[in-house]
Amino acid sequence: MKARMYYSFAILFASIASSWVHADQEVSAGSPPISCEFEFISFNTEFPTGRIDGCEQTGQNSYTLYLQPENEPINPSPWYAFQIVNASTQAAEIDITLLAQNGPARYSPKSSTDKQQWAAVPHTTGEETINFTIAVDPEVPLYIAGQEIIDNRSYLRWLADLAKTPAQEIFTLGYSSEGRPLPAMVSYAEGSDDWLVLIGRQHPPEITGALAMLHFGNALFSTDTNFSAFRKEFNILVVPNMNPDGVHLGNWRHSSLGLDMNRDWKNFSHPETQALNAFLQNIRAEGGNIQFALDFHSTYRNIYYTMPADYVNSKNMPLRNATLVDNWLDALATEISWDVINRPGHNSDSGVFKQYMADEFAVHAVTYEVGDNTDRAEIKATAEIAAELLIKFLDDD
Repeated sequence: MKARMYYSFAILFASIASSWVHADQEVSAGSPPISCEFEFISFNTEFPTGRIDGCEQTGQNSYTLYLQPENEPINPSPWYAFQIVNASTQAAEIDITLLAQNGPARYSPKSSTDKQQWAAVPHTTGEETINFTIAVDPEVPLYIAGQEIIDNRSYLRWLADLAKTPAQEIFTLGYSSEGRPLPAMVSYAEGSDDWLVLIGRQHPPEITGALAMLHFGNALFSTDTNFSAFRKEFNILVVPNMNPDGVHLGNWRHSSLGLDMNRDWKNFSHPETQALNAFLQNIRAEGGNIQFALDFHSTYRNIYYTMPADYVNSKNMPLRNATLVDNWLDALATEISWDVINRPGHNSDSGVFKQYMADEFAVHAVTYEVGDNTDRAEIKATAEIAAELLIKFLDDD
């Protein structure tokens, strides 16, 4: 059996990458972009991922910007991203207060003039506020965001950079609730039935997890001899952006349906989760063996949420290669100077991706969580070493 036959099934869900030009098209039925114009200073969110939910001038050089969730109840993670324009002829120093509705000051502000290079903005925080002073040069738009901006188009460029050989095919896995494509890539190992699955961005603001996935993928698809050999033994499915609607809209956590996608791997209410489930089910139907999966996220610290090594699912099936994750993370702890927290747990009613993989396919999946404020060099180094060690343990299985 040839692994490449799985691709034909993907076409049932979508067209090829020619549709990708619409990755950030404005198809949303949600809130329109906010634009606040004052005498010389204006704020706008007219770009992908942009979000504030209101603004007012509270003093001569003071402004309050309001942050509201897409819906409630919600795990409060107030995202914001906006552009400041100074229409005067002189530089202006302005005071900004970000005020979140029922949300903590989770993401520290960063500034950029091009949305590529970002710098931390000195600030203070209250229970629901972030306060800072920023200088804005005339006619030079300045972007402020809670984290670096990685929009839907960024993933298209990244996948295009990864696909270096005919064995690596980029395609559209499916479409979101609002019609945005789910870009994906399969790297085929001719004659192999084994699969590694990587997914990310179920929760839109979780940028440090997204950075970890990018670095992990860059290592996995590098020209390094060990990674090249691994790609001849394992098929690899990469779906880096499971929630393109939420990313485009700048949502705090949910999809455009107002639901937490990482609680939907039991009910499959989203076309996005349905598409990936169908693809994975077809791998199994065609004789493939999913061996392991990673799901990249962010939280307040670096932590790996795992399944217990002795877990047995409702089909009375223990996890394949039961000690794989413990061995992998133990090895990682010896190779990096930062803490590696392995937190096993299970709940068959949770609807999270790692639980779904264990219950449906009897394999380990790990929720790879990165701290919001983790040093970017640490994120890169950890991801690269984690990838190097993982392929070793998968090859040894």
